[in-house]
Amino acid sequence: MRYLLLLLSSTFLMHASESDSTRRRIPKLDLESLSPDSFKVESDIVNMSAGWFPRVGTFRSIELSGSDGLIFLDGMFHQYSNISGDVFGMPGLKFNKNTGYSIDDRIPLQPFSSEETDDDVIIQEYSTLYLRTRFSIPEFGVLLRIGLGIRFVNSMLFAEDNSKSYLNQQNTLSPLHELHAISLDETELMNHISLELPIYGASLDLMGQQSYSYYSLFGGMNLNYVLESNLNHQSIIMQGRDEIRYPSGSNVLTLQKRSFMREIERIRLSIETGLGWQFGFGPVHFGFEGYILMPLNSILKHHEWNTIFIGIRSSFGISF
Repeated sequence: MRYLLLLLSSTFLMHASESDSTRRRIPKLDLESLSPDSFKVESDIVNMSAGWFPRVGTFRSIELSGSDGLIFLDGMFHQYSNISGDVFGMPGLKFNKNTGYSIDDRIPLQPFSSEETDDDVIIQEYSTLYLRTRFSIPEFGVLLRIGLGIRFVNSMLFAEDNSKSYLNQQNTLSPLHELHAISLDETELMNHISLELPIYGASLDLMGQQSYSYYSLFGGMNLNYVLESNLNHQSIIMQGRDEIRYPSGSNVLTLQKRSFMREIERIRLSIETGLGWQFGFGPVHFGFEGYILMPLNSILKHHEWNTIFIGIRSSFGISF
């Protein structure tokens, strides 16, 4: 019996020493296969793409987009606007985008008084409102956007006339400075097509329900047709208005109002590009975009008058 117990104990100690001496294998983890910038998860239930250039799943949306106003001062930058006054029936003057007078200097005064009126001062304005559809194209990682809407633009040019004099109260001649302000108020039918490229963000397709949040780069073309165009030409006394007025008693005189000048180019082409942020959760979509519009042709047929627009717009829509 003693020898049997001794044999069993020795056998147990041998097995214990062999198991302790055996080195366990630790599974290797390939850290290089993990990217902190982007990753994808695909299954029958969930598909996810995140990081740089995420792939957005299939969806279609219809959205209301637009902007009321621009950025960077008035957001309108005129090119080649040194236009001969012959176009506006004012030979001898040169019209351009700049004037040394402010908007306050152009406020109309009450007849034969230094009190200001409540009349609105004509200023440059810009606004758009249109419907667009967005179609995702997952195979190429882009979205197609097509829109149709209305654009309202009021562009202005100025010319200063310092060639006149008037007889002041001291019976001597004083210089009369007049500012000529041309306002072109137009309503345009706007057609838009562009491509949108997600550059950074995430997209999640959970059981066929699409959600995303990403920054995007977009670019495309606008084709506008002028539906209505009204020209307003005012002459404003800038120096000498305390002593002399126009026959109406005001410092502002409307010289002409015209619809559809012969020089107006009714078809306008422009290139659009910009950066935006888009968000979608289920059937709801909205976003914000900063954009720039570069004209491809002039406002006038035989004179160069191009206007660049820089602004911000928002959009809201639903899937369909």
